[in-house]
Amino acid sequence: MLPQLPPWLAFTQGKICHVKPSSGNDGNSGMKPSEAFKTLPYALSKCTANQNDIVLLYSEANAAANTTDKQAATLDWNKDLVHLIGVNSGVSISPRSRIAFTDAYAGASNLMTVSANGCYFANLLTVVEVASVNPTGGVKVTGSRNRFERCHFAGYVAATNDIAGAYALKLDGAEENEFYHCVIGTFTLARGAQLNSQILFDSSAKENLFENCRIVSQVSHATNHVLVEVADATGVDAFNYFQGCKFLYQSANYAVAATGVFRLPALTQGYFLVDAACATISDAPATLIKWDVNDRNKIAIVGAVKPAGDTSNVGLLV
Repeated sequence: MLPQLPPWLAFTQGKICHVKPSSGNDGNSGMKPSEAFKTLPYALSKCTANQNDIVLLYSEANAAANTTDKQAATLDWNKDLVHLIGVNSGVSISPRSRIAFTDAYAGASNLMTVSANGCYFANLLTVVEVASVNPTGGVKVTGSRNRFERCHFAGYVAATNDIAGAYALKLDGAEENEFYHCVIGTFTLARGAQLNSQILFDSSAKENLFENCRIVSQVSHATNHVLVEVADATGVDAFNYFQGCKFLYQSANYAVAATGVFRLPALTQGYFLVDAACATISDAPATLIKWDVNDRNKIAIVGAVKPAGDTSNVGLLV
């Protein structure tokens, strides 16, 4: 029995590759757990596009050292219909199938790019944890019709990575991707030294769905860091959807009152739909968070009344 596979991938015409970052070897066949590859780039090189090949990334222990595939360069997942699934407990916060940079990485690039189309990703943690000012962000999605489930896009967790434009997840021209039960961001690092975000939309990203996701951050500045940002006026097109998502801010000693969830530029071309099950909370006492700090009138609160002050569905700690 194959663990953690959704029903529609339990049987495939393609191959199944096994990867164990701790005990594997790229000289192995990779075709069974006892003959696992060591690295994801090598496993991907052995896969064939459009055959529904599956790569299983195994957790071998709870410690990060035993379950992390370390990248010396951006991992470009560039083969259509090749799927990547972590074999672990299936939690959405910090699952033990991890993807990170090598410890000394100092390049000016992001950790992982999903340029392929039609792929399934599940039970994965991506994290930028190197002490360099150069890495630009976590996962950049440029492909379309990919599905992400129970993935944690942690983004950067070192203070040196708190740079302008940094992100945990970037949708760059991406269309019709879906994110289910994912976590974007962490409470690990207080962010706000520069203007940045957890989710960044760019290049006419459109019709992407986030369902039952948590977008979280610890902040050290009230306005520099937001949870969702649009890069420029053409950063989004048509609609992007948030359904049942929770947008959560935290700060040390409840000292920083975050002002808003979205930051949209003037003349933003696209719209966002935010349903009534979405909510946002700041832990600063008696602080109301606006959905859009710039009041661009591009966010539709679906199924809920918008009261004065743009505080619909805002939760307060009392």
